[in-house]
Amino acid sequence: MATQIARGHGGDGGGRDPTHNPKHVPSSCQSSVPKKTRKGAKNYELLKAFEDNGYMPLPINFDPLTGEAIGDHSKWFPRWITTLLEDHTVFEYESWQNVPEPHKLQIYTGLFDMFDIASWQKAPGTHWPRVQASIDTVCSNRYRDKKYKLKLHYENAGGSKEGSKAYDSCPKGYDETKWRSLIDNLFKDEKYVKRSSVNKANRAKQLFPSLQGSKSISSQRYDQIQKTGKFSYVETWAKNHSRKGVFVNKHAAETYEKIDQARTDLQCERGTEDVDELEILGRGLGERSGYILGVGRKLKHASPILATSSYMPEPQTSKKKYEELEERSRRQEEEMERMRQEMAEMRALFLRGHSGGESSTPNGSNTNPSSQNDDHEDEDE
Repeated sequence: MATQIARGHGGDGGGRDPTHNPKHVPSSCQSSVPKKTRKGAKNYELLKAFEDNGYMPLPINFDPLTGEAIGDHSKWFPRWITTLLEDHTVFEYESWQNVPEPHKLQIYTGLFDMFDIASWQKAPGTHWPRVQASIDTVCSNRYRDKKYKLKLHYENAGGSKEGSKAYDSCPKGYDETKWRSLIDNLFKDEKYVKRSSVNKANRAKQLFPSLQGSKSISSQRYDQIQKTGKFSYVETWAKNHSRKGVFVNKHAAETYEKIDQARTDLQCERGTEDVDELEILGRGLGERSGYILGVGRKLKHASPILATSSYMPEPQTSKKKYEELEERSRRQEEEMERMRQEMAEMRALFLRGHSGGESSTPNGSNTNPSSQNDDHEDEDE
């Protein structure tokens, strides 16, 4: 006797089409609800805060030591820079320093439109030079990180070994013309390829990774002081290089011993327990060009265009840009909804063609000859 095989969810998915193979019979613990995955940031919270602020630039604070964004709205600051980079420039330049000034001007203007940086620029007694250098450093880091992700996508698509395949494997949401130009002008450049190989070899020499995450040390310092009124660079270094109190590997543990020994040595030399932690880290971790170990990157000089320009966005201009962003997000959502509907229709057609009067054995083979003939007659008609 032939057995009917269930080929769809039969309505138990709440109207949602199954995400699994329709020929597979799901168990009771399986659901037709697709698994949530992490997607690119869309700045919804930032845009909502901007709207609630009357389309005026949001207040922002900067750390007096490093010039990095801290406090309220600081988590959105680097994300917004990434959005501006994707909108106003291309990633085929060697570094942020090589990006043309007209592109930089658009990015800086968009940054001043969203955040109240102008007040730091104009108010007396602030650390504006540090803020300038910090903004330029974040732009540089975000430009490099985005370019790295594009390079990784290129390599996963076959890279130079499968040129045609890489050309046709444009990242989702990225312009195809820009993608092919990026491959021709940068990824295939001999000088860039050689430098990438050297950098890759240098990264492989790192003794232990940092588990700091996306929050900068300046933000960790600010948040900790707000909660407890105190902060320790040494304790933060230990936390950022350990999991649940255990160092990530023996190299990290040995390095912390050097830091602890440096503290003891300095206390003996000065005859006091009150010793500058930055001096402890400098002696325990050593010196490195362009980087304060345990604290963060040394600030570079600000871009001349940022150092000499003055911005004061008009409310109507900011509101117009916000509306443009909102409209773009709406179009993206409509396109995604259209694609979901098309996929649902395709699944429904597939299920309709593999259900109903089709008889089959448990292994899926049809044992009714007349049924096969009827199927062929229907196809001929």
